[in-house]
Amino acid sequence: MLKGQLLNERYKIIKRIGGGGMANVYLARDIILDRDVAVKALRMEYANDQEFIARFDREAQSATSLAHPNIVNIYDIGEEDHMLYMVMEYVDGMTLKEYIQQYGPLSVPETLDIMKQITSAINHAHANNIIHRDIKPQNILINTYGQVKVTDFGIAIALSATTLTQTNSILGSVHYLSPEQARGGMATKKSDVYSLGIVLFELLTGRLPFSGHSPVSIALKHLQSETPSVRDVNPDIPQSVENIVLKATTKDPFHRYETVDEMENALDRALDPAYINEEKYVAPSEVGEDTKAIPIITDDPFYRDRDEDTIIHPADGAMQASQPIGKKKAKSKKKRKWPIFVTILLALLAAGIAAMFIIPGILQPKDVEIPDVVEMAVNDALDKLEEHQLIGEKKTMHSDDIEEGLVIKTNPETGQTVKEGTTVTVYVSEGKKKQAFGDYVGEDYNQVKRILMESGYAEENIISYEKPSDKPNGQIITQLQPDPDEMVVPEETRVIFEISGGPESFSLNSLKGLTEAEAKEELDDQNLKANIIEEHSEDIPEGEVIRQDPKANADIEEGDSVDLYISLGPDEKSPVSHKETFTVSYHPDSSDENEEEEEPVEQTVQIYIDDMEHDIADVYEEDTITEDTEYSVTVIIAPESQAELKVVRDGETIIQKSISYEEGE
Repeated sequence: MLKGQLLNERYKIIKRIGGGGMANVYLARDIILDRDVAVKALRMEYANDQEFIARFDREAQSATSLAHPNIVNIYDIGEEDHMLYMVMEYVDGMTLKEYIQQYGPLSVPETLDIMKQITSAINHAHANNIIHRDIKPQNILINTYGQVKVTDFGIAIALSATTLTQTNSILGSVHYLSPEQARGGMATKKSDVYSLGIVLFELLTGRLPFSGHSPVSIALKHLQSETPSVRDVNPDIPQSVENIVLKATTKDPFHRYETVDEMENALDRALDPAYINEEKYVAPSEVGEDTKAIPIITDDPFYRDRDEDTIIHPADGAMQASQPIGKKKAKSKKKRKWPIFVTILLALLAAGIAAMFIIPGILQPKDVEIPDVVEMAVNDALDKLEEHQLIGEKKTMHSDDIEEGLVIKTNPETGQTVKEGTTVTVYVSEGKKKQAFGDYVGEDYNQVKRILMESGYAEENIISYEKPSDKPNGQIITQLQPDPDEMVVPEETRVIFEISGGPESFSLNSLKGLTEAEAKEELDDQNLKANIIEEHSEDIPEGEVIRQDPKANADIEEGDSVDLYISLGPDEKSPVSHKETFTVSYHPDSSDENEEEEEPVEQTVQIYIDDMEHDIADVYEEDTITEDTEYSVTVIIAPESQAELKVVRDGETIIQKSISYEEGE
């Protein structure tokens, strides 16, 4: 598309701002709503694919239903001159891929903040039954305030059926492709989870987990190779964060996070002291079916394998090798030993009956009911369990309802019947879940407020006080409470910041009538800058201030500039030029005419000028005419004076005129 081109009589193309194997992106102006938009125009190779067009239109329409602060809004879709295009929200920033290339690897807190914004967006899409299918940093934008915007929902879905056949398109996506997609299977919500795990890996390490010479070789690594450890790249990355990468990128979708929401929760608690040093996540290995020998069951107490001299006991299926024996000898042994086995069987039966009905009454512990210890102090609860001949085992967990130090629940639960000596797990409340509060000094208040509210802090509990400062307006200059790294419960915590209101303002004095030096000195005393502008004045003496901008009594801040208009005195007038045009009529004397002559009688015209450059006594121009003739002369007139013009025809003055200075102006 060309600069200035108008799409749909509404979107005026300004310039091209990006592109790829699938589409070009342009900055445009919506002339109806008077706002900047991004227009993504699909390449012409898709123009004749009717199936693709129908899919693109259907899925893009679905994507327009998504409304989330971390998803790029789709305003419009259309077609013009066989070109499909999509009109989207314009994000002033860069792609996440460019951000990683410029700043990566990123710190763990920044990485988690970015990932929580991405997962929040994808979770919203999944809730609307939309799977992205092509999550990668190239499809994620980040603006100048650190806000993340996920894009290309409709296009990614529409291309899902053809991506694997488009070499140029898959080259960027295959690095983030889930194993099930790589093997040609259907993409699911867990496929998006896998891609999110790869993006998290790249944010933490600044590189991709798998590389190769072709898309096929990379896809095979996604199928066959385990995800490398991010801690091998940076040992300072907490194990809890690496575990998120490992669980999200397991080859078997069954072992990944069930939902993006579950992954988002893991990101939320990743830096919680209770989780930060957890054990390394290892995906459960697939257990194959072991090859087993299945015995042949017969009526005989023993059975001889017909192919080998092996005796098989039907009770346990175990095979025991024996010496080769004859059939008669085997029968003889069978006849001698069966009474012994009958005796053993009867003895075992008697022992079983005793174990079931006689011994339990003597040796087994008594039944006891789990007492109700919920909301008791933990030590009191353990004592009560001990009174009931039970062993208490303490574990802690967070609770939004039960006060810290009190029992939340037990396992087994209250009222269940167990044996004396049973271990009962007592879950003790740690209170509401706490998290370390950050250090936000030097950051923009509005951005920090948004992050805190997304983390559960109540808007009314986030308070700011402005203070004049040389720092940028809105920058946090003091963190009054909580202190950095203090463990707090977000929804119960009051946050107070002191933020910069910019330099202190004051009223500007009147400088009119001061000399240039005096005005400059006064502005210097107030840390203001003087911008000198000179102009003529009929009233103000040369060198004095005529006027100022801003005007007197206006509010102004330190460091601002003040325009001082300094008088040059009265303006000296310069000579002016004036062009005078006139016509000299041809009037020959009839007595001078010679009727026999064919040629007309010539008349002499003399022009005299009196101005700055000519004297009236000198002929300015002389000419002869035989008809009416037009002349133009230019006179130069001095200030406060005038010029004279005289025209003589055959000795007769026919024009005599004075031209004033004002006429020249």
